[in-house]
Amino acid sequence: MKKTWLTAEDTFGKVRPGICVPIVETEQEKIWQEAERIRSLSVDLAEWRADFYERADSPEDVIMTLQGIKERLGEKRLLFTCRTAAEGGQYTADQKAYLRLCQAAAASGCADMVDLEVFRLGEHASSAIRLLQLHGCRVIASSHDFESTPSVEDMRNRLLSMEELGADAAKLAVMPCEEQEVLNLMQATLQADREMRIPVITMSMGELGAVSRMSGRLTGSAVTFASAGTASAPGQIPVEKMSELLEIL
Repeated sequence: MKKTWLTAEDTFGKVRPGICVPIVETEQEKIWQEAERIRSLSVDLAEWRADFYERADSPEDVIMTLQGIKERLGEKRLLFTCRTAAEGGQYTADQKAYLRLCQAAAASGCADMVDLEVFRLGEHASSAIRLLQLHGCRVIASSHDFESTPSVEDMRNRLLSMEELGADAAKLAVMPCEEQEVLNLMQATLQADREMRIPVITMSMGELGAVSRMSGRLTGSAVTFASAGTASAPGQIPVEKMSELLEIL
């Protein structure tokens, strides 16, 4: 039986894909204002992209801002993400600083989930996951390819590897260059979801891959990322439109 857990609106990992909206503002007050606005939206999760924060190099400021977000979100669940430049984000500090920041977010008690770029951590990936989980935080292992789409087998293996490392969910984002690669991502998702016990989250980015963001009920992808303002990745659909599309599909 596949592992699931509760979010504010639904059960993470069941048939209906959850909707997650990112917060990508750079200033603390604007970040908090966005969290207050998301509180009233019909979404399952909010993701704070801390790498966009102008004070991302200060763990103390990051945690203070994180606490304010959590207070303003009410019952909404919060995903903490600090996306590195190597995987398409804004954070440029070294691996040790990245891990310290993720650990601080987990230890704060404010992040329900932390996104961890596991394949950049090498042999330390499994221990890093366990350390975050010791704080009662769920870990979404992630991998992002902004240049291409690997083969179906490679994508399936990446997702399976995340489960073997001990993550609570496995996330994969790739960039398609042609229509077949979007279908390949969806096929890999379906295969992995049938084999894995933890939830799978996948997306094919850009306009070409938009269909993958709304087809989770078919492929098994447990969460789709939609924009409530500024998008955090290419191809994100506005949250109002995404809600309509998921109802139709």
